[in-house]
Amino acid sequence: MHTEVILCYDVNYDVSVVDKMAGRPRAPRVICNNVLPHINLQMFDVIPRDIYQQMTDDMSWITWLAEHRLIRNDSQCAVCLQAMPLTRRQNRGIGYDWMCQRCNTHTSLKTGSFFANTRLDTRTIVMLMYYWVYAVKCSHVMLFENITDWHIIVDYNNFFRVECQKWINQRQVQLGGFDVNGQPVVVEVDESYFFHRKYHRGRRQKGSWVFGMLERGSGKCWLEIVPRRNAATLEPIMINHLLPGTVVMSDAWGGYANVGTINNGVYMHEVIVHAHDFVDPLRPDIHTQRIEGLWMQVKRKLRYQSGTSRELFRSYIAEFQWRYSHKEHTFGQYLDLLSENYNV
Repeated sequence: MHTEVILCYDVNYDVSVVDKMAGRPRAPRVICNNVLPHINLQMFDVIPRDIYQQMTDDMSWITWLAEHRLIRNDSQCAVCLQAMPLTRRQNRGIGYDWMCQRCNTHTSLKTGSFFANTRLDTRTIVMLMYYWVYAVKCSHVMLFENITDWHIIVDYNNFFRVECQKWINQRQVQLGGFDVNGQPVVVEVDESYFFHRKYHRGRRQKGSWVFGMLERGSGKCWLEIVPRRNAATLEPIMINHLLPGTVVMSDAWGGYANVGTINNGVYMHEVIVHAHDFVDPLRPDIHTQRIEGLWMQVKRKLRYQSGTSRELFRSYIAEFQWRYSHKEHTFGQYLDLLSENYNV
């Protein structure tokens, strides 16, 4: 007598039960249990040796990446909507994949992260990132990481810089207002002209005006490329980024003539006339020395980088603005920036 056996598949059945029945340990649904909170990541400091020590095996490395929010700590199958376990993939550069045990869907650990669509090994990328954050010379980085193609360093430095631009574009930076003691905060404003000369020789090409605002004390700043430096251009930028009550410190340029009357006088306006003095002899706090120093730092950095292409100029300005506002725990701050840009 022939008996037909019909197998019924219950979509609510947990496949991990099969693993337990077979005596196999359940595949992990998360990489690690201690992903750093954003506040801890922002305070994170490390030396290269400690990073290299995490690269000894694939599991240690992906655990480090997940702990520091560079890759997702878990993943859900887009088809079954179930948590996907971690699966060893020897032929994958990162060593593991997410794999759905129901529909056999595979998802790369790099999906949705800064590493997505990159060909370079994640270990090398992180070290390039570290050296870029701390402005190590490209020739030294090539030696440290055994890279022979100069364009690899240049390309990844551009990628890292663009992330600063993305991060800044997602934020409404607010300067000035009142401090914790109820005193108005001073914000220095100024404009500077940036130009580009090929190989630093020949005629100067048409450059770009950059409008800058620097908050005294905190070092917070906002830099924006502007088509012209008249009141119609500069005043809307101040309204967008300066809180009411701010003391605006400027020179006597005509574009600032009406700052004290903006929105019925929400800002106080102090002026230093550079034709007479750079610092008011009677009131030494009336000056724009700090933002003048900021322009000097920007241009020094651009000279150090042998100039910039016109196409990348915005990203260079964004990089400088981010660096100027994140002078401590810079690598951890950059990891946090990436985690916000990619929401992992």
